[in-house]
Amino acid sequence: MDCIAIAVPNAASLSNAKFDGEREWSDLLPDILHLVSKRLPDLCDFFRFRAVCKNWHSESPVSDPPPQLPWLLTRPTSFENQLQFYSLSHDKFLTLSVPESHGMELMGPSQKYVFASDQACSSLMLINPLTGEEVPLPSIDLDWCFPISTSLNCDGYVSICGGKTESKIQTLGLCRPGDNNWTVIRKALEGCLMIYSRGMYYVYSPKTGITEAVDVTSGVVIATISPPPTKLSCLVESCGELLGIFCDHRSLNDPECNIYRLVYEDKFGKWVQISSIGDQILFIDGGQGLSISARGSIESERNCIFYLGSHELIKFDGVTTTYYLAKYDIEARSWEKKSLPSMEKPGWFLPNQYH
Repeated sequence: MDCIAIAVPNAASLSNAKFDGEREWSDLLPDILHLVSKRLPDLCDFFRFRAVCKNWHSESPVSDPPPQLPWLLTRPTSFENQLQFYSLSHDKFLTLSVPESHGMELMGPSQKYVFASDQACSSLMLINPLTGEEVPLPSIDLDWCFPISTSLNCDGYVSICGGKTESKIQTLGLCRPGDNNWTVIRKALEGCLMIYSRGMYYVYSPKTGITEAVDVTSGVVIATISPPPTKLSCLVESCGELLGIFCDHRSLNDPECNIYRLVYEDKFGKWVQISSIGDQILFIDGGQGLSISARGSIESERNCIFYLGSHELIKFDGVTTTYYLAKYDIEARSWEKKSLPSMEKPGWFLPNQYH
């Protein structure tokens, strides 16, 4: 291949060059602005970047933020219209006014949209707390419900679990925004871990260790998966695969964390233990979680699991709950624990959707 010679001016010629004038920061090319905005390590920086001028604002839309660690979403008790987002990267709170969330309970983990419900489940919706966008969902005759996957699945479905106060039978519901009704099946699910993935409900029973793959329309059990070698404490989808996880983050000096992937051979599923999740990062809250790809400024957190945990302290005036973060480095097999500032029922929130 022929080489091409490029003449590069030396420093002397540059110093003698005449310029028409200094270039304004607001006139930076859109491609350069985009590259800069995607390198910002935290959304707080991203919002400050957008606020510099109209040009920077238009070239860095909220719908395309930089890769980052999820925030912890919480609502201050005294501010019904306001939400707080705690940044792990900056160890700071960002407070936003979200009138659309007034009177609603917000539940996660969630990506981009937060699942919101009133006390009677008569008003259900998805809310984007950064833009104020509302996505209405059908009402459902339940006394309580919560999402069993991240709030809007990659195939556009919302999945919930709920029930009646006096009943031992729970309801699994599935719908797409715009549907008039939920597709429901009813099943005894007390104490089970549940997740919706690719047209199936996966229900794990800690009592038996068995996982059932349930058809979402008929309620028929399509497959019964034998117990993994150890119990599971969480089900999470990562890169299109279903992972079962058991981690004991209470004993930091004696790390125990087992990760299993559900694989199918001749239509029979089984849990296979794995030693790495590659470039993924898992964020767990109770029996649920979300997975993101470690890119850009968060590459150093690859192959790690973040657990949101809590402690309850009984006092004379009631029970006080404090929260902490436990990070497990899978390769190093080590735990790191961090106390969190005072929050009200925090949950994971990822402003953008990427895997």
